[in-house]
Amino acid sequence: MRRRHQGSRAAGRHVRYLRRSLTIGAAGLLTGLVLGTTATSASAGTGPPTSAQSTISDPTAGHAYRHGALPLRVPPAHVSESPNIRSATTTTASTAPVKRSARPGRSNPLRYNGGPVVDTSPKVYLVLWGSQWGTPSGDPDGLASNLQAFFDGLGTDNELWSAVLTQYCQGVALGAKSCPVSPSSNHVVYPTATVLAGVWPDNSAPAPGAATATQIAQEAADAAVHFSNPPGAQYVVASPSGTDPDGWLDPTNGYCAYHDHTQDPFLAPVSGPDVPYTNMPYVPDVGADCSSFAIPGPLDGADETISHEYAETLTDPFPFSAWADRSDGEIADKCENLNGGSPGGSTYVTLSTGTFAMQGIWANDLGRRGGCETAHTPILTTNPGRQRGTDGVPVDLQIGALDVRALALTYTASGLPAGLTINAATGLISGTPTGRGRSVASIVVSETLASATIGFSFTIRR
Repeated sequence: MRRRHQGSRAAGRHVRYLRRSLTIGAAGLLTGLVLGTTATSASAGTGPPTSAQSTISDPTAGHAYRHGALPLRVPPAHVSESPNIRSATTTTASTAPVKRSARPGRSNPLRYNGGPVVDTSPKVYLVLWGSQWGTPSGDPDGLASNLQAFFDGLGTDNELWSAVLTQYCQGVALGAKSCPVSPSSNHVVYPTATVLAGVWPDNSAPAPGAATATQIAQEAADAAVHFSNPPGAQYVVASPSGTDPDGWLDPTNGYCAYHDHTQDPFLAPVSGPDVPYTNMPYVPDVGADCSSFAIPGPLDGADETISHEYAETLTDPFPFSAWADRSDGEIADKCENLNGGSPGGSTYVTLSTGTFAMQGIWANDLGRRGGCETAHTPILTTNPGRQRGTDGVPVDLQIGALDVRALALTYTASGLPAGLTINAATGLISGTPTGRGRSVASIVVSETLASATIGFSFTIRR
């Protein structure tokens, strides 16, 4: 995610990276959920094209590699007063400031910059960095189990937040604002299996009290080696309570989290594959300072943060090589200032594993100019626009539609010119017009759980 840098022109760039991390609470939970074993080698990461690597110097949060870190709502200037941090920085619900609603630029949609998206089933590997996680003081708020449940639940109970992401793809023309609708168009994939692919409790030593950016990136690269770095993977490096990874509690440039890739040229050299990762501090340590709700729950800020970073890592895993707007704002950056509960702002989403506060994310296909959404129809469609034909000349018009959950689609039509019909199984409009005139066609594309409507004019001339 990005933030508007106070006192600089970057205020107009509206780009904040809230990179995410996951955590596990109880030791018993660790034993049951560690899905990977140490590997001796890692496959090469699928990095961005050389010409599209992150070479943009972004002053946000004082460090270019952060590409705009989401700032804390209340700078923790008094953080050093308490070694446990939580008691010193928690903002009470009754006095917590509320973010002002963002005004995303209508003429500034996300654009494709030539790099990859995650077009395989998403995989998140959680790194519980440090032996502190095995102690009560390392995870006093149960963040680890909460974030595990979040990733386990994505794609379940017919949730439609994940469907917003599926409109974005790779391999289209540079500057494209939309993607073709076909099974072969390399879209971001709706989760078809658990997103949480593995947990690594790296308890070989305590996590640093103030880890550097390079140390965090190295831990992510080490995790990629540990899990043999499968396609579609992202790594979330979670630091325990009471630590200050990469200066997240800085009174001037504090942030909630950020995402990056391990071979970002702004970082010191890191050994290992080039992989997307999230630096996830222990967000509950700052209470409400990472939430957009006026009265948030104790883990709402962490949930909003992790949903933000997960979405950005899928659509722009190597910033800013895939989907970003002209100011380098990513899919979640453009919606991060919306008040919790407002249209397009953060909302509570129920998954099979619980209910979570999830941030709204940008949809290019919302209305005519795009906007923020927390749910999206699972049926992607392409409007063919105004159609013209000639009386007596055969017509073949394919309606483009794709169900992101791979369910079978059915097509029905009304208002077609006389002589034309639609194939209920394929969506092909065909036939020979038998009269002149203009009509307004309405195509309904449906499956067992949802439907979408496409409307366009059809004029038949002599």
